[in-house]
Amino acid sequence: MEIVHDPSLDAREPREGDLEAFEGLEPGDSLKFFEWPVEPLTVLGWEDDESVGKRLRVEAEGSESFLYRVEDHLWHYVPEEQYDEANNPFPVQNLVLVEPQQA
Repeated sequence: MEIVHDPSLDAREPREGDLEAFEGLEPGDSLKFFEWPVEPLTVLGWEDDESVGKRLRVEAEGSESFLYRVEDHLWHYVPEEQYDEANNPFPVQNLVLVEPQQA
């Protein structure tokens, strides 16, 4: 599956630390960002994509999607078979790593 990067919304300017946090994500990490629902995204792993280079496969509530970087802006893309609406990809801002809860 290849990402179709044709955004209908303008890119958001990353907040301080967003790009560094994105680049440092590893499988098993949980994250959220501005305007994302309560359920955090869980990182499944990094992959190559012909149209956007490296992409990060993530999962929430049993549904997989992708985060990726284009020209120093972050985007969230849901495969069209799961979400065939406007605003896909969605501009990402304020990326936060969710700390694991202590047992």
